[in-house]
Amino acid sequence: MKKTVLNYLVKCPALLFVVMAFAACDADKFYDESLSLTGDRWPKEDALSFTVSIEDTIRPYSFYLNVRHSSSYKYNNIYFFLTTTYPGGGMSRDTIECMLAAKNGKWLGKGSGRYRDNRIWIRDNIRFPRKGEYTLRLNQAMREDVLVGISEAGIRLEKK
Repeated sequence: MKKTVLNYLVKCPALLFVVMAFAACDADKFYDESLSLTGDRWPKEDALSFTVSIEDTIRPYSFYLNVRHSSSYKYNNIYFFLTTTYPGGGMSRDTIECMLAAKNGKWLGKGSGRYRDNRIWIRDNIRFPRKGEYTLRLNQAMREDVLVGISEAGIRLEKK
């Protein structure tokens, strides 16, 4: 008889539990993408662009920003410009501040060693007004021509 993964899962309930737990961890994720920045350097004019296809205009979403930074990043926060281009035309632009360290200087993100990963909640109950492809562009807005210490940034949408 051939041994398959299913046979192992049936014979080992603990393994089945682990597989189910990993499958359920991100059940609400709708979109999650981050882009790397070469050399942990982010020039002011370089936008990170994300395209999200929306078919459901009724369902609300939660919106997060993902930020990965080195422990040598010299600020306790980061400002972003978020530009959203709508299907069929039109756009909006927001300025968003994300805290990366507590008042005592301790990093808020997960990780040890050189890098910290942050998933920062921005807003709940976002509804997209039209079906189609939305383009979201992130720019760093830290008043530095080249921001040093940010290695990745991205967006995450979760279904509510």
